[in-house]
Amino acid sequence: MNQNSPYGNQSLPTQMVRYSVVDQQQQGLVVSTFAHPSGWRALSRVVWNTQHTEMPAQVSAVTFNPDGVEAFEFLPRQAFFWLEGNYGTVPIGQNSRGLVRMPPRPAVDALANLVIPRFRGDRQNFRVTGVQPVANLWQVFNDPPPPQGESLMARVEYEERGRAVEEEFYGVYSWNQTMQLNWGFGRLICFRAERGQLDRMRETFWQIARSLQPNPQWTQLYDQIVQQLLAGFNVYIENIHRKLEMENEIGRQNIAYNDHLIDQRNANVNWSIEQQRQQNEQRSQHQYTRQEAFGDALVHQTAFHDPNNSAGNYHYEQGNPAYTYYNDRGEWYSTDDPSDDPRGRLDGNWYPAEQVKINY
Repeated sequence: MNQNSPYGNQSLPTQMVRYSVVDQQQQGLVVSTFAHPSGWRALSRVVWNTQHTEMPAQVSAVTFNPDGVEAFEFLPRQAFFWLEGNYGTVPIGQNSRGLVRMPPRPAVDALANLVIPRFRGDRQNFRVTGVQPVANLWQVFNDPPPPQGESLMARVEYEERGRAVEEEFYGVYSWNQTMQLNWGFGRLICFRAERGQLDRMRETFWQIARSLQPNPQWTQLYDQIVQQLLAGFNVYIENIHRKLEMENEIGRQNIAYNDHLIDQRNANVNWSIEQQRQQNEQRSQHQYTRQEAFGDALVHQTAFHDPNNSAGNYHYEQGNPAYTYYNDRGEWYSTDDPSDDPRGRLDGNWYPAEQVKINY
């Protein structure tokens, strides 16, 4: 390959015909045209996805010799972005708004190990035989030079339908750092021939590359659609922010209301505890009077102090038993037989009960 003039002579006599890349989704508007040898065929694709607000249309085209392996392709843009940290739910390698989330790579590595395998990685005995920089590839397409970028070429070899093929890929690698790092290949072409025949076909391939003529009307329409999609996406983002703010405010109000309920519940519990404490204190200071004893005698019951009752209430046994016992489980046992002692005979720890005495 001639490094001084890598893109060939500008005036070659090869008989060429012009092919139009048509956007069927935009009423048959021509995207671009290019020339190819008269005996070759040409195909193209224009795919729109309005969910891809950053890059809603992908354009690709190929022209090939139907009687051989010679072919030339205008490949679709390969665009990536990168943000440090967890970018929402977008995993590495997944498309988001038209760009694939991917950590940035050096140009040589990105072309040889990321981009080319996407298009040729399934070929038999595929291998990259070399990658090298080239001069100002954007000039071939009359593009302005990228603010930050470089041109490079990679040569690959593989087998297809029993034929040994060699192919060269050319790309303009660029990057742009804003809120996120956008990087990739804005121009990407490739051409191929049987092994040993590529140099013979090189001038024809570069004639095809130089013949590309974008349609300014389609380019203007594309830019307008991008602006509309971005405006709609910005409104969508603003609505999400408003929704999140509203949900956050509702959440704050719910938290405040729940805190109020908890404070109110705690206040009620504290009041109930204080009331019970006061009642217990009043009961603990209560004196057993003659009138109470007389009332208990009328209903034929006897009052005993109940250590298991936290409120200080008495325990009442029917009649006037001579011996009364209680255990830790709150069970009571009364008898008039002095030998009928539940201690050591019944389950549990039993204690003699103390009868309530009249306070004179």
